[in-house]
This record gives sequence, C-alpha cells and structure tokens, in this order.
Amino acid sequence: MKYLLTATALLVTSLSSAQAAKLDSPIPGPSVVAKIDSADYCFARVRGIEAERMPPAYLVLNLHIKLAYRNPGPRPLIMPAEHERAVYTALKPGVMNIFKELPDFGTPSMKKMKELPETVDPKDPFSTSNGVFELIPANGYMIDPMMEELVVPVNHKTLIRHDPDLRGHRLYIRMSLLHQEISPELQADLSDRWTKIGVPWTGELMTNVLTLDVPRVPVASGPCLDGLPRTRLGNQDSSVKNPPSSRLDQFGK
Repeated sequence: MKYLLTATALLVTSLSSAQAAKLDSPIPGPSVVAKIDSADYCFARVRGIEAERMPPAYLVLNLHIKLAYRNPGPRPLIMPAEHERAVYTALKPGVMNIFKELPDFGTPSMKKMKELPETVDPKDPFSTSNGVFELIPANGYMIDPMMEELVVPVNHKTLIRHDPDLRGHRLYIRMSLLHQEISPELQADLSDRWTKIGVPWTGELMTNVLTLDVPRVPVASGPCLDGLPRTRLGNQDSSVKNPPSSRLDQFGK
C-alpha cells in the first residue's frame, strides 16, 4: 500500500509539472517575408543655393517592398505597427554589410511604449482604426497594409559617402525590423486585458534575402518625387487566416 501511494504521488507530481511546463511555455513569435513590389530609377534632387553651382543629379533605385507576417502559433498575436529598420546589402552571396540610409530628420526616434496612446481603447485595441497595433491571426498571415520604401544610390560617390556602383550587378537586400518595445508592466497588463483577443508580442525580425538585377544602363523615369508617403494597400482589414491564394502567391507561399 505504501508503495502504491508513493507511485500515485509521483504520477500526480509528474503530471502537474508537465502541465505547468506546458502553460509556461513561451508563445512562438511570428516570421516575416518580404517581396519587391516595384522598382524604378530616378534622378535624386540635389539642392543648393546657386543653381549653376549645384552638383549633377545622380541615379537612385527606388524600391517599394511588401511585408507579410506569419503566425505559427495557436493564439493571435497583437503587434505594435511602429518599427525601425536596418538594411543590409551585398553585391554577391555571403556576408552582407549594413546600408547607411540617409537620415530623415523629420521623423522622431521610436520610444518604448510605457502606456497606451489615447487613441487606443484599453478594452479593445481594434475598436477604432488607430493604426497602433496589427493583429496576426493564429496559424495565419497578415499582409502589412503599408509598404517599406527604400532608396539606394546607383552611382554616387562623394568625399563623405562612397556607395558602390550597382550598374550591371545583382543587388542582395535584407532587412531587420525592430518593432516598438513595450514595457514589461504594460505588456503584462495588456495580456490580462486582451486575453480574449490575442497575445501582445514585440521583438526583432529578419526578412528573407531579396535580389534585384540592376541593368548596365538603367532607364530613369525622371526626377525623384519627394515627400511621398508609403503606399497603403487596398483593404484596411489585412488580417486574414487564409488569404486568397493570389495574395500569398506574391510571397512565394
């Protein structure tokens, strides 16, 4: 009898430990796939006080890149939409170097989210179209409604900046996306508040490697247009569990 009770106690303890481990297991994070939606060439505008003393315009590659997030887990993920990016480039397979984008002095740096913005309902982050959070369905995909715009000099050399000549080369591109950090206190609070909607998630993701063959003689469309916002794609509701195949086919799914 003593041995039977001991064995039963060990069995209960093992089951409890297994259940606790299962409950405490981390929620799997998403992955992201990138695809070049459009690529065109234009002449960068060079500004100066006297027009006759301005340096000649140089050719740039203007890329619009779509992003698709995949959630492999059993719970929907609630992810901050705001993110910062780092771009890596190379002219051959292998090691990629960070690409120094021209700074945008009009854009404030991203800060940690310590409290919800006033536009977000504490009970439901998607009750209004505030654009602060995105929902990635469980075992599904979310096509980012915004595009990443990337401008890469094609043939531009200065005393300060020495970019490689891309003409006649294959360009390899990869991006690191760092989504807005949420303070542990706020994330724990939102996990309790939004448990019926999903699980708050944030972190850093790496895209796949994109390739583009740059012609030896690129055809420019004319002067580049300044101040264009990132293009928003069609329907505002881009979160779907099983998107139409025509949409996922764009990402090789």
